[in-house]
Amino acid sequence: GASRPGVASSLRNRMSAGSAPCSTKVKRVFITGGTHGNEACGVVLAKHFIKTPQLFAGFSFEVSVLLTNVASIASNSRYVDEDMNRCFLQKDLSDPTRTSTLEARRAKELNDVLGPKGSADAADLIIDLHNTTADTGVALMMPPGDELSHAIASHLISLDPSVRVCNWNANQNDWPMLPSVGKHGMTFEVGAVPWGVMDGAVYQKTRRLVLASLQYVEAHNAALARQPPGPWLPTSVQVHAFVRAVDYPRDADGEIAGMIHPDFQGKDFEPLQRGDAAFLSVDGQTAIPFTPKPPPEEEAEAEQLYPFFINEAAYVEKKTAFMLARRFDRPVQAAQL
Repeated sequence: GASRPGVASSLRNRMSAGSAPCSTKVKRVFITGGTHGNEACGVVLAKHFIKTPQLFAGFSFEVSVLLTNVASIASNSRYVDEDMNRCFLQKDLSDPTRTSTLEARRAKELNDVLGPKGSADAADLIIDLHNTTADTGVALMMPPGDELSHAIASHLISLDPSVRVCNWNANQNDWPMLPSVGKHGMTFEVGAVPWGVMDGAVYQKTRRLVLASLQYVEAHNAALARQPPGPWLPTSVQVHAFVRAVDYPRDADGEIAGMIHPDFQGKDFEPLQRGDAAFLSVDGQTAIPFTPKPPPEEEAEAEQLYPFFINEAAYVEKKTAFMLARRFDRPVQAAQL
């Protein structure tokens, strides 16, 4: 990596750029559940919110709650034909021929309600409720440049220091996830929870933090309404920026030849070193170490890396055993509550 020393640092600068406060006056917020129909805490919480609109009375913005992949909720499955949380790229939403799957069609319907994506009419904020089988705790997934979502995250971290922030891939200009339809948006990933299972502690924490997010948005609007706007508190949030996904070991036939090592299981967001036992061979005895990518990508992995979504059940089909992130502090200008 010595030949291109500036690449990692310039990427990091781009990801951490911008600490001006978000200037969006929030008028419309959507809370969505059931994008994956078997992530039960998010589904049940959205249903609870739909039945208790008084929770959202008195805000300076409208809160709408809806169930997204209704068919997969009914079948208690992640999806019917394809992962709907990969159906929201602008090019797919605007492609009239992309209608072969139930999820592609439903994504277009949702885009009409939540968006249209990229338009002035799009929702100001989307909070999409998910669960993961990985031991992530509360992990907020968001675009690298989303000032409002990072400011909300800074408030949630002040209430619960275990909350983590993960950025979607900074090398992309668009993302296929549902919250990207809004002007601002994030995925509430909360785990570890098995598919189709309600976890009371996870449910309580998610409910509390979603409502706290709305309290922050109210403070944000109040700050924007003042003359001059503010006050804004300069702070920072620790961000985990996506680097790459790591596949399971495979044999000559392409079959999975190893599983997450017992010493690695549940170690989401803990430092991963070269040589650490990441996998256990199917012989049940042989540890397979983590090895960073060779050149030319090595300098992107010269920094300390942090794994997350370790052993996420839904990612086996995506050939992902875990994801890797680098960690940095991102400046944020937050409204004061």
